[in-house]
Amino acid sequence: MAEADSAKILIVDDVAAQRLATQVALAELGEEVAAVDSGPAALRLLLVEDFAVIILDVNMPEMDGFETAAIIRARPRSRHTPIIFVTADPDELRVARAYSLGAVDYLVSPILPEVLRAKVRVFVELSKAQERARREAEQRIVLSREQAARAAAEEESRRLRVLADASGAVAQSLDTPALVQHVLGALVPAMAAAALIVLRERAPLAPEAKWLHVADGGRIHSEPIPGPGRAPLEAAVARVLASGRPEWLTLDADQSVRGMVLPLVAQRRTLGALGVLAAGSSGYAEADQSLLHDVAHRAAIALENSRLYEEIQARDRQKDEFLAMLSHELRNPLSAITTAAGLLDLVGTTDQRSTRAQEVIARQSAHLTRMIDDLLDVARLTTGRISFTKAPVDLAEAVQRSLDALREAGRLDRHVLDVRTTPVVVEADATRMEQVVTNLLVNALKYTDEGGRVEVEVRAVGEEAVIRVRDTGIGISPDLLPRLFDLFAQGGQTLDRSQGGLGIGLTLVRKLVELQGGRVEAWSDGPGCGSVFTITMPRLLAVSPAEQHPGEVTNPPRLRVLVVEDNADSRSMIRTLLEYMGHEVDEAADGATGIECALRLLPDVALVDLGLPGLDGLEVARRVRDSDVGGRMFLVAVTGYGQAADRRKTLDAGFDVHVVKPIEMDRLREVLARAAEAAAVRSGSDWRGRPRRLQ
Repeated sequence: MAEADSAKILIVDDVAAQRLATQVALAELGEEVAAVDSGPAALRLLLVEDFAVIILDVNMPEMDGFETAAIIRARPRSRHTPIIFVTADPDELRVARAYSLGAVDYLVSPILPEVLRAKVRVFVELSKAQERARREAEQRIVLSREQAARAAAEEESRRLRVLADASGAVAQSLDTPALVQHVLGALVPAMAAAALIVLRERAPLAPEAKWLHVADGGRIHSEPIPGPGRAPLEAAVARVLASGRPEWLTLDADQSVRGMVLPLVAQRRTLGALGVLAAGSSGYAEADQSLLHDVAHRAAIALENSRLYEEIQARDRQKDEFLAMLSHELRNPLSAITTAAGLLDLVGTTDQRSTRAQEVIARQSAHLTRMIDDLLDVARLTTGRISFTKAPVDLAEAVQRSLDALREAGRLDRHVLDVRTTPVVVEADATRMEQVVTNLLVNALKYTDEGGRVEVEVRAVGEEAVIRVRDTGIGISPDLLPRLFDLFAQGGQTLDRSQGGLGIGLTLVRKLVELQGGRVEAWSDGPGCGSVFTITMPRLLAVSPAEQHPGEVTNPPRLRVLVVEDNADSRSMIRTLLEYMGHEVDEAADGATGIECALRLLPDVALVDLGLPGLDGLEVARRVRDSDVGGRMFLVAVTGYGQAADRRKTLDAGFDVHVVKPIEMDRLREVLARAAEAAAVRSGSDWRGRPRRLQ
């Protein structure tokens, strides 16, 4: 440097107005300021001159700030020159990259001139001290002054290390308790003999203090400090939390600053306070105070990010709970609709309007049930809670079962269908694969006009199994194709939303296929050119899936059935259906009445809704089982919740069977048949020794 008392500051920014503004802001420092407009120009200047600090813009053409910083750090001459990045982008990944390149700070514009000067002044003073130490060493000045200069340089280096450690600490974790410990660890013992952080947001009525201090012998402890220094520091913390303004503690007669309490402020809210007590007898110099202010500011921003992250997690949990509750509430009316449709089917009326009503009820019930199942599957997939029961599956048979279901529902009547399948075996969940195929077929039918063609192909290609669904429908636009499988992604909709859907079917297809080791691809030549969806999965060679021939479920003998259901429509429909099947039926509208009826009437089987007012269904089952006569009853839990954890709860409460609403006719016959079988073989036995539960 040209003069011992003058430091050079280098500004690198491609925007002339920004360079000038930075020069004006730093003019009050009285230092020599050089400014260049590009990274290469800065590198050329650094070959011949040394600078106290470099203020480096991130976004520059030809060579950005990160590339420039990497080359600066690679040169021995400029390896340790402090670099302050300046940008308008607060992205955390870019912040992390900046600190990985050795940046001492990362400022987001617009920047207050006072803040910029305070930050630059630290490194200017550091540079001057280092320069004085070098010149004094070269001039062989007296040993005492040389040692003082060296001590000053070491002190500045210590501050720099503290700043770097604190910057790293706030980037280590989004967990608030861990973040607090990291910040305290960066300050003790490097900048303080004792430090504490109090977060008002975590416990506003009684804020909890986290301590760290150096005890006798140099050991670090996390308990509050002993002695007279604790009370003044805690009192100052309380005042700072109330006022939001920093305080300085002068505990010695010389009035040197022996402690500081700084508010942790982010988004104009005081999140807490940081208190520190100095080590040794020197107290905190102005540079130390500036550094501590900087650390407090960074800690506050990190704590605010942690709070936002926790809020996002909480909202995500609430979303999943909402989806589960939504499905539960919708299943109650669905149960009544489905039961009414089953009753109409059994009565077999020949009235044309009744037949039409039955078809509408059945079709809409199936549609609503499928949408609810898709919503639940999305929630399970996003939280990683979905499970698979894998076994050898013939994809040709899975496709045929999906086609049969759609044909029975009348979904294939208005299109030309071309099916070409050969037996191909994979290891997968049969139910999930049928769900995948059904979603692809429904998607093809929905976006293909009446009279259009849908082709379905299943074949083996080498060691892979391929399912291909091709249609002559409206096609897929190029801009939609890359995000076609994203959640809630849909093509353009008309005002009447005639194509409907929630935008989750293809998301489920991709997730379900990928989780079973396969992949799915989509292609279209553009709007009006149709589309092709291809599923590829590993073949299971030389293995054939076991053929299953389920026996026909017949109506069981006459049983006495108790229906405990608070929804009047559902209760009425299930009673009418059971009576038509020949059973004697009693009913109750709440849990207390259900227990009384069960113990008084001693039914063969009780269908108990879980969401009852007062006593819920789980408590009804427990009390019935705890009675002297409860072991002879066959208890069936009827609910809108169908996850594995829900089934475990009902079985643990004493239910024999867990049935998800709406109850299908075959499922109801199956449950009643098991109840009749159980009544015949376990009369008088304790319920815990009953036969195998139905899953």
